[in-house]
Amino acid sequence: MSEKYIHSVAINLQRCKGCIHCIRHCPTEAMRVRNGKSLILPYRCIDCGECIRVCPYHAPFGFTHTYDSISYLDNLVVVISPEIYSQFTTNYSPFEIQRAIKKVTNAVEVWDTTCGLFLLQEALMDYINSSRNLPLISTYCPAVVELIQVRFPTLISNLSPFKTPVEIAGSIIKKLWKKEERGILHLAYITPCPAFATYLKQNKEEGFEFVIGIDNIYLKIKKELKDDNREVEAIDGGFYAKGILSGALGGEGMVFNEEEVISVGGIEKVARVLEDLERNKLQDVKFLELRACEEGCVGGVLNPENYYLAKKRILALYKKLDKDFIKKSLCEDINLSEVLRTSPILPRPIWKLDEDINRALRKMEDMRKIMEMLPGLDCGSCGSPTCAALAEDIVRGDAQIYDCIFLLKEKLWKMAKEMEELSRRSSSVVLKRREEKDETE
Repeated sequence: MSEKYIHSVAINLQRCKGCIHCIRHCPTEAMRVRNGKSLILPYRCIDCGECIRVCPYHAPFGFTHTYDSISYLDNLVVVISPEIYSQFTTNYSPFEIQRAIKKVTNAVEVWDTTCGLFLLQEALMDYINSSRNLPLISTYCPAVVELIQVRFPTLISNLSPFKTPVEIAGSIIKKLWKKEERGILHLAYITPCPAFATYLKQNKEEGFEFVIGIDNIYLKIKKELKDDNREVEAIDGGFYAKGILSGALGGEGMVFNEEEVISVGGIEKVARVLEDLERNKLQDVKFLELRACEEGCVGGVLNPENYYLAKKRILALYKKLDKDFIKKSLCEDINLSEVLRTSPILPRPIWKLDEDINRALRKMEDMRKIMEMLPGLDCGSCGSPTCAALAEDIVRGDAQIYDCIFLLKEKLWKMAKEMEELSRRSSSVVLKRREEKDETE
């Protein structure tokens, strides 16, 4: 594959035992087991983190920047999402958590993405009321966007044309920073999942130089909260009280009527919904709020806390907030047109067997013949998730036919029968020669 993808999921080979949990659960068949170890096919991976979630040996992990990579920076602004509030007890307000993050990272400001969500919701309402290409699919979750690029390219036209709240927050910060002439700006985002890390690495327009997993900074924030004197301070960036619910499933779509929105969490469930949409089974739905993780971003694989507990905390925090509170002054200079994506979302070709069309067609024919030989059980014992995947791996030169244990067993059985027949014939020849020798004597 000629395309280059910067991914944020890696495998710790020392921990990997070669089990097939990861290949069974990967939604894009990006996992393989070769020579007793897992590997990731980069052109298929969408960084959803499902392999991290299901591995009993904790071999896959999210690869993000560390705390040390930002601790020395001047003019650092840290952006967080609402789900980070759910990682701590409800004794702490969102503003206290922001202040703790500010101290831990030595940032000049800490923003959260709720101000971006405020602008996004306004844009979504206007767009849906004037658009005929419905249902509109949220682009909030980068893993879902990549899933559509890889498995459901016909649905790309249904994707929202707007930036994510993280990107919108970045736009606001950069615009204000430039307006106030404050020098060189360094932007960092604390992410709940590797998909966001990959997305911001690939799309550098909003200037996020660093993406840090919540798991890499969680303990430092927790310690700072315990040691904090809990003085009340004003927040740095815009804050939209209702936006805190976007950290959990259903929060983004709350601006619509319930019958107009479908909210789904979990990558396998999302895939089934997208299959139904391709088959035109979803009627009278205007908006699809889809999240790769159960219960939304509170279920991100880089979050240390249990996601059911985290969702409970999000709801509890929301009840304590003034529902009408929004610090809008920082968002007033941003036009709705500025929340539009500046580059299109394109399909990701994962099934290109060869750049030359004639060789690709021959390989497809080879795949068809190999599939006729394989048992079609999709057991995964060969290290590929399905028999079709094994056939593809074989024509790509990454596997061989006898990786299939059923064909190998059949081959060994035939070899054993041949050895038995050869042994029988050899024994009869030896016996006959002995008899001939005895007769001559």
